[in-house]
Amino acid sequence: MKKKLTFYAAVCLMLACLMQITAIAAGNVTINQCIISGNNQITVIATAPSAVPSDDNNYYLFELKPYQSSIGSRQDFCAQAVKAGTLTFVTTLDEGTAVSKLYSKFVVAVKTGGTFTAVSQEFYITNPEIIATHTAVNPVPTSIKGITADNAAILALSDLGVQHASYELAIDRFFQPGATLPYVYNGKTYNFNQTVIGEYDMIMTLFAVQNMEVTMNIINYYNADTAFTVKPSARASNKYRHYAFNTDEQLGAESIEALMCFLTERYSNPATGLISNWIIGNEVNNNNPWYFAGNYNVADFTLEYEKAFRMCYNAIKSRNANARVLTCIDQRWNWEDGTANQYGARKFMDNFNTDVASHGNIDWGVAWHPHPVPLTAAKFWDMPKNYKALKLIDHTVNTKMINPQNMEVFTNYMAQPAFLAPNGQVRYIIISEILFNSQSSNEAMQAASFAYAYKLAETNPYIKAFIVHRTVDNPYEKASDGIACGLYNCDANGWVTTPKQIYDVFKYIDTPQSAAYTQFALPIIGASSWAALGVN
Repeated sequence: MKKKLTFYAAVCLMLACLMQITAIAAGNVTINQCIISGNNQITVIATAPSAVPSDDNNYYLFELKPYQSSIGSRQDFCAQAVKAGTLTFVTTLDEGTAVSKLYSKFVVAVKTGGTFTAVSQEFYITNPEIIATHTAVNPVPTSIKGITADNAAILALSDLGVQHASYELAIDRFFQPGATLPYVYNGKTYNFNQTVIGEYDMIMTLFAVQNMEVTMNIINYYNADTAFTVKPSARASNKYRHYAFNTDEQLGAESIEALMCFLTERYSNPATGLISNWIIGNEVNNNNPWYFAGNYNVADFTLEYEKAFRMCYNAIKSRNANARVLTCIDQRWNWEDGTANQYGARKFMDNFNTDVASHGNIDWGVAWHPHPVPLTAAKFWDMPKNYKALKLIDHTVNTKMINPQNMEVFTNYMAQPAFLAPNGQVRYIIISEILFNSQSSNEAMQAASFAYAYKLAETNPYIKAFIVHRTVDNPYEKASDGIACGLYNCDANGWVTTPKQIYDVFKYIDTPQSAAYTQFALPIIGASSWAALGVN
């Protein structure tokens, strides 16, 4: 497997180099660095192997806002440099003003016939954390054990010994009508829904009291009152689950920038609420239905997503230097069934990694969902016959799906040199959602499947959290999806009734009592010992 991964890495690097050569041939200037280099200062460094013909002996630096796609007829360059092999441009950051460049992409241009034409790729600021006012220290979990928190049982998390709690935050809700809390950002006043803020203040305080690392999944719903948060090409009411963030229009982009700064400032205090991990979108390789942006092929979709990711990344990191910002993929690694606007996670990851590297490498991470296949069948090591026939799972990079059996495929892929973080290490990876269904089998199977999957994840040094979905069964999921994946049963209204067998297994799996609560699973799995399965 190592040889196959190495060969594939070489192919990826060759393709990336070819793409870069093509870009240089077209523009002949390559931006190599764009950083905040001092008080109110940005420095951009570029190389120009040969001079691009133009009206004069200068190169010019332009900034483009997230919602701008070209220089057009503009003449307002922000810096210039005499033509040379290495170019250095210095301009102002202006953060806190209406002309802030924190979210801008920069291009080098020449003047030809009095018009400016871009001759480089776009490049973003890569160190927004340097201006952060918060440097909150993230919790140090004692295990990878985590849970999707449900309001109906949020106080149970402490008894369960939860180390990682995940929760959902929909940006559109903060712009809904009602009593508001004003927030001034870059010289403009934004009004955020006070009731929604109060809800998250309470939730975050409860997480803080229980000393858990918090992962927040940032999503966007569509409704008429807040449609400006949704990408224009995605405005299709009630057709999709979640919607792409608006980077195409000034109002939408600036509103989201302001909200992300507000939220990060508010939830960067370990005493009252600290969000350590910010996930931008849910299972975004599924444009349909989990991050609907419109009709795109995978390459174009990923470019659009990268714009939103960077906008959120720069907002979050400029407020809390230690926050982590993650993309999100599901279990369909190479599998595509022809559904429009759904892409294999591997294709998405390859494109995202290439795009980010080309436009300025940053410290992004991955939130990942290696669910059992199918979702309804908890027994992931022995899939139903019709799924077995599809040969979905193997231990090579060409596997169609990734479930708990072959999680190393993904982490090995991320350990390739082309995918490493700027510091040379494997990027931060968490399993932010994984479910085990009791509705189609029984509680013992659900508990055994969790125990086995957890132990497999625990052996993988690159998996930093294993977050089970969810604390309490959900009536909607039970009725529409045939899934009951909680640690608790629920009534028709979603309120807690009784704990399932998985409750105690989950509670004790990362304690010295683990063996006593997991031994029951071995005959269900068909193994003589955990050691025989390669786990502890």
